[in-house]
Amino acid sequence: MSGRILGIDINEDFISAVQVISGLKGFQVQSCRNLMIDRDKGISDALGEISEQMDLKGGDCIASIGGANISCQNLVMPFKDPKKIKQTLPFELEPLVPFPVDDLVIDFNIVKSSDQSEILAVYAKKNLISEYLETLKPHGLSPGIIDIRPVPLALWLLSGDEAPDNGLVIDIGLKRMTMVLYIERRIGLIRNMPLGKAAVSVSGPEDVSRLSKERVEAVSETLYGIIKNTLRAFSMQIQKDPAPEKAFITGIGSQYPGIEGAISGQAGIPVEKINISRDNTIRMDYSIETKWNPALMDGALSLAIREVKKGHGFNLLKGEFEIKKGFLKSVRELRKAGIAVLIILTFLMMDFSADYWLVKKRYEAADKKCTALFRQSFPDSGEVKYPLLQMKQKIEELKKSAAMLPGDIKRDQKVLDLINDISRKIPEAVDIDVSSMVIDTETVRMSGETDSFNTVNSLESGLETSSYFSDVTINKAEHDRTGEKVEFELKLQRK
Repeated sequence: MSGRILGIDINEDFISAVQVISGLKGFQVQSCRNLMIDRDKGISDALGEISEQMDLKGGDCIASIGGANISCQNLVMPFKDPKKIKQTLPFELEPLVPFPVDDLVIDFNIVKSSDQSEILAVYAKKNLISEYLETLKPHGLSPGIIDIRPVPLALWLLSGDEAPDNGLVIDIGLKRMTMVLYIERRIGLIRNMPLGKAAVSVSGPEDVSRLSKERVEAVSETLYGIIKNTLRAFSMQIQKDPAPEKAFITGIGSQYPGIEGAISGQAGIPVEKINISRDNTIRMDYSIETKWNPALMDGALSLAIREVKKGHGFNLLKGEFEIKKGFLKSVRELRKAGIAVLIILTFLMMDFSADYWLVKKRYEAADKKCTALFRQSFPDSGEVKYPLLQMKQKIEELKKSAAMLPGDIKRDQKVLDLINDISRKIPEAVDIDVSSMVIDTETVRMSGETDSFNTVNSLESGLETSSYFSDVTINKAEHDRTGEKVEFELKLQRK
């Protein structure tokens, strides 16, 4: 993305707008404004005031949405192709969310990829995105990207060499906090939580510096408690310790006097305030430097300089909200289009002069690739004559079968909660290999093999203490063919 770019950072405390000019030598900050949101007036009035002070129209626009408005899920997918992940992700999320996936806008980033992929999926309700865009529209704002704050700040940190491989970005608001954990330089976790009793009320940014030491320590203790509990739960989920080496803070709360030392003393890791204006690729005039406040303006600046490429950050403008770029939008694009047309004409001339066998070879190669992809995706299928047609049929079959799966009707019992509870009730020392687990609205059936009949009885006794099940029955317990293992089947009656 080049030319004139506007970053609009909106949260429940304030709005910041930063406009830059992108060039070969980096970014030149042209103008910036930030304004606390009046609770009685709302976001639209604040945007109106900012638009009176700086020109928000023209050029590209990238906006952010607060973490309180989105939800996140860490999932493991059995393949690494982003296209396959995109196609199957709605089916994976369907039993985990309390509303239809058709009402959601979904995006994801791949955290780690091997034979399978660890992904971070984010989603928001379509009506929320629609309302957000309607709020921006009267002020001439039509963003091409809506990212999640403060993810662009974390990505800016990771674009340099100074940030450690594992770190934590903490956006401290007056009433809420958002944390972004990155592991091995990839975004792995996003959580937004209220500060509860530690919430602060101020009339303006200048009041923040007057906060008492006792109040700052209370905020720090609350932040540390939230972070500690969140990381502990996340480590149980991924089965490893995601301990950050350093924390970076931003947001209006990062201006509390002594907050860095307070968090560092409790967490036991270095804490540093983010300041993007130190980036060598960013230039600003003295008139802008004198009023620059990193805590309030870095979010908007990180949006304006955000890299626009696949897999880099999130974009909640999907499906019906996706912006279709106008053809020949600028002189630069006209030049690109002319070059593209010239290349196409050249290839057409080459194609007319090519021999028939070359075209046939290409067709055969494409057909083989399609067939190989079909066999890789559906290894149990028989003869493959028309791979594209057969793949469409298979996908439709998968959609129908997924639609027939029983949903988790009980809103107070999520599938992950059940699995987590069963895992907790099984002692770590027990030698057990679970081969299948079937969860429906009434029961959970679990089968596998273990070392002895006593272990089966121990499993039954342990699971009977669960608050999720009213009865546990051993349907089967017998030696396998070798006589060395005991095959079992348990039926757990859901409450």
